[in-house]
Amino acid sequence: NPKKRMQYFDPLRNEYFFDRHRPSFDSILYYYQSGRLRRPANVPLDMFAEEIKFYELGVEAMEKFREDEGFERDEERPLPENELHKQIWLLFEHPESSGAARGIAIVSVTIISVSIIIFCLETIPGLKEDPEGRMLTVGNSTFFYKPKMLTDPFFIAETLCVIWFSFELVVRFFACPSKTEFCKNVMNVIDIFSIIPYFITFGTELAEDQEKGEVKGEQATSLAILRVIRLVRVFRIFKLSRHSKGLQILGQTLKASMRELGLLIFFLFIGVILFSSAVYFAEADEK
Repeated sequence: NPKKRMQYFDPLRNEYFFDRHRPSFDSILYYYQSGRLRRPANVPLDMFAEEIKFYELGVEAMEKFREDEGFERDEERPLPENELHKQIWLLFEHPESSGAARGIAIVSVTIISVSIIIFCLETIPGLKEDPEGRMLTVGNSTFFYKPKMLTDPFFIAETLCVIWFSFELVVRFFACPSKTEFCKNVMNVIDIFSIIPYFITFGTELAEDQEKGEVKGEQATSLAILRVIRLVRVFRIFKLSRHSKGLQILGQTLKASMRELGLLIFFLFIGVILFSSAVYFAEADEK
C-alpha cells in the first residue's frame, strides 16, 4: 500500500522508518527473504500476529502461522444451494445456527442417552424376559411361555428412538450439499450402523412368528446371531460426539497422535511378550 507506506518515509534520510516491535522484524524480514515465517521464542503470539497484520503479509501467511502454532484451522462448511435445503441442513447439522437448531440438538442428545440407557437395562436379567421362553405354572396346569419381542416395553421404547434416528438421517441425507460426501462421512456411517440392528431384529422376529415349525437348534443359532447383531447398537454412543465439541476435539487429538499411540502400544506389546515369557519359563517346572 504506497499511501500507507508514505506515512513512514523520512525524506531527510531518504529511508523508511517503522516504529514497530524490533524483535519481530527480524522474522518478518526473514519471511521476505526466504518465504518461511518463524515466530521468535520471546515474542508473544498476539504481538507477532499484530505484526503480521501490520506488514500485510497476507491471509496465507497468517494461516500458516496459526497452523504452526497449533491453532485449529476453520474448516469450510459447504451449504446447499437450495434455500429450503439450506435451512433444513442448518437446523439438523449446525446447532449453533439458531435457537431451533439448538433445541433439535438437545432432543437428539436426549434420545441418544435414552437409547444407551435402554441398551444397558436390557442386560439386567431381572428386567428382561428370556427370549428362548420358560415354563409357567398356573394352578394345576404347566405350559411353555415364549414372550413376544414386539410387546416388550424395551423394544417399544427402542422403536420410538429408531423412528427419530431414521427421520433425522433421512432428512439430513436429502438436505445435504453433497450425497457422496455425506456417505463418506464417518459419523453418518455410524448413524447407519446404529439403526440397522433394529430392522434386522424386527425382520427376524416377524419371520419367526410366521414359521412356527422351526427346529429348536436353528432357533438357538438365530438367537445367538441376533444378540451379536444387536450388540452393534453400542455404536450409538459415538453419536454423542456430533453434539459435543469436547468429544470432537478428543477425536481430532487421537487422530493427530495416531503414530505416537501406535508406537506406545507396540512397546507395551513387546513388554507383555518379554515378561509373560519370563514368567512362563520361571514357573514351567512348578506343578
